[in-house]
Amino acid sequence: MKTLAPLADRLGTFIRLLTSSIRDAEVAAACAIVRTLQDAGDDIHDLAESIGATSANGKKFIQADACELYERGIAAGRPAAEQTQSATFHNVDDDGPPWHAIAYECAAHDDRLRDKREKDLVADIVRYVRVR
Repeated sequence: MKTLAPLADRLGTFIRLLTSSIRDAEVAAACAIVRTLQDAGDDIHDLAESIGATSANGKKFIQADACELYERGIAAGRPAAEQTQSATFHNVDDDGPPWHAIAYECAAHDDRLRDKREKDLVADIVRYVRVR
């Protein structure tokens, strides 16, 4: 596949002109794209083929590539995130702590709660857990 990188700026300008509200400007932009490609020895098929391809290896980026990158990012990011966490009850597995453990922790540090409404909520949750 041919690389169209040297033409990218010019083609980008013409492609943006395709959205013009002036009909003649749209037609002129389309003709300019074809003319620019022809001057470089390419055609519209080369342009279509290059969309979505990487310039490094000419390979198209597909959904499977995106999934692989996502999984690798998760695998690399999780240990890094776990190392930055402090040694409190927040260090939990993926399921998270039980909600009553969170309520007890908040009640133990109610000076960190923002207002009376939060303190009342935590107190109600703790009271509910003890009643059950």
